[in-house]
Amino acid sequence: MRGNLMRDWVRGGVFMCCCVAAGAAFSPVVSGQDLGWVRVDVVQVVPEKLNEYIELQLEEVNPSLQRAGIPWRSAWRTAEFGQTYQRVFVAPIENLTDYDSGGPLARGLDPDRLARLLDRLRRCTVSRESYAVRYRADLSIEAEDVGELFLARVTALEIAPGRSAEWEAFLEEHLPQFRGADVVFGIYQRVFGPGPPIWQIVENHSSFAELNQPSIIARTFGDQASEVAASFAGVLTSIERTVLRYDAELSYSALP
Repeated sequence: MRGNLMRDWVRGGVFMCCCVAAGAAFSPVVSGQDLGWVRVDVVQVVPEKLNEYIELQLEEVNPSLQRAGIPWRSAWRTAEFGQTYQRVFVAPIENLTDYDSGGPLARGLDPDRLARLLDRLRRCTVSRESYAVRYRADLSIEAEDVGELFLARVTALEIAPGRSAEWEAFLEEHLPQFRGADVVFGIYQRVFGPGPPIWQIVENHSSFAELNQPSIIARTFGDQASEVAASFAGVLTSIERTVLRYDAELSYSALP
């Protein structure tokens, strides 16, 4: 892995938002790029309605978001293992106050057309979960450039109530060691949305073969990896790993 997952996820695989089952999935950002807040939508599509759903995204949703000034939107789907008809969408949130007026789709469509679109989308979906997520540039290891990285390995960590500060302190303390081990990853913190507190670690890959490499902890701490992992007993209550594939068809980007 030699890239910047957040920018890849954002710019379309040349990206990034964990949203997988327990949370939203993202990628690391290119050095100096602060993405701040992002919205992650995890959608389970009715299998028989998949073609109609894709058509609505291409002909209605994406053009409306672009008219509303949303500069990019990245789409991801399960890569081999997981919910086959799941789609994950990630887009920036300029300001949470935007939702006081109905959000970007309400800006991009007149009320009647918006109501018809939402009704058609509803009939195409089994479920949709939405999250507001912060990219933690202060806790991430960023890359200077990106290659052709179309896979995102997302590790979703559930943190025990009241113990997020310990997890943050660990990351902050060991950032020099992570950099020294030549690992690249993005850290995402889910702030609003269903479920328990979830943090995501996202890494970009260019092939499934790269998934065979040891974990970030193993690469960074070597023989001490087991001891480091054991120190999180009581802090991490569950870990889920998912692999997403970038969906270029459903994504767009105005980034250079």
